[in-house]
Amino acid sequence: MTTRRIATNLRGLADVPVPGTTVHVEPFTRAGGGLGARLRACWQALECDDVVVNCSPADLFDLCLAKRLRPFSRGRIVSLDTVLPVPDTSSASARAKLWVKRTLFRQVHLFIEYFKETGGYQRHYGIPHDRFRYVPFKVNRHERVLQTPTRDDGYIFCGGNTRRDFATLVAAMRELPLPVTIVTMSDDVIAGHGSVLDARQLPSHITVVRHDGSDSFLDYIAAARLVALPIRRENISASGIGVYLASMALGKCVVISSGPAVNGVVPPGAAIIVPPEDPVALRDAIRRAYDDTAYRTAVAEAGQRYARSLGGEAQLCASVMGVLVADWAERGR
Repeated sequence: MTTRRIATNLRGLADVPVPGTTVHVEPFTRAGGGLGARLRACWQALECDDVVVNCSPADLFDLCLAKRLRPFSRGRIVSLDTVLPVPDTSSASARAKLWVKRTLFRQVHLFIEYFKETGGYQRHYGIPHDRFRYVPFKVNRHERVLQTPTRDDGYIFCGGNTRRDFATLVAAMRELPLPVTIVTMSDDVIAGHGSVLDARQLPSHITVVRHDGSDSFLDYIAAARLVALPIRRENISASGIGVYLASMALGKCVVISSGPAVNGVVPPGAAIIVPPEDPVALRDAIRRAYDDTAYRTAVAEAGQRYARSLGGEAQLCASVMGVLVADWAERGR
């Protein structure tokens, strides 16, 4: 019986059985205090075979620095869902920060991502193609989604925070007087996620709801006729994937911009995919889906089958463990 030790902040990984292997999963949480305390916590985690860091760039950078300072540490760093923007290179200091990130990322053994179109990460951050592994994402709040009743109140839902192209949506809908409800957080919050929403002088049929990110966010989706998610062209990660999968699982037709979140991931017919930053294409897609019940229903049903097949947290953790097991086998050759 083989034994493996994993340190991780991914809850649920410990519940995944691995035939023929005893897996000890230890919690990895960022230490408080200064850099010294954080490095000591990282070195302790790196005594395991693998350190799996879920959606925490700060932890990832600390681990990479710790590994660089002690290159013979046992543990291999595995990054899960590291969301990276197109980097700023407008100044010498910004370029220096990018150089540091590119250098630190060399310490990462694998990048497990929810998208397949990794060219942006390769170009901007110098991450080799062979370090990427794809796993399908999950339906967030899976059980809540399955229990949420749906209806059609006739409005178009747009929501979320990360790299949303609200300007293109507003431009598309100025000459299409259908009701739109935009549900997002405050300007300060969404600005930190690469989004801007100018709520001044909006057409009267566009309503903005500033939301706190709680479960009631799903209720706005559940009452919509369809969902529109325009994403900025410069996006290089899976921005929008959580909202579109929840929307699909709720049985809503989704109109979304092409990009890493959908290209090569969403099956044909499961969503209406339009070019980014193209208000005419977005308007035409929304108009057809809004008016053509049969078309909208067919897309919604295909999307729902796809999203519900992905399951929730347990299925995602099983997929991540599958990548680790395959990597262990590859290393043992």
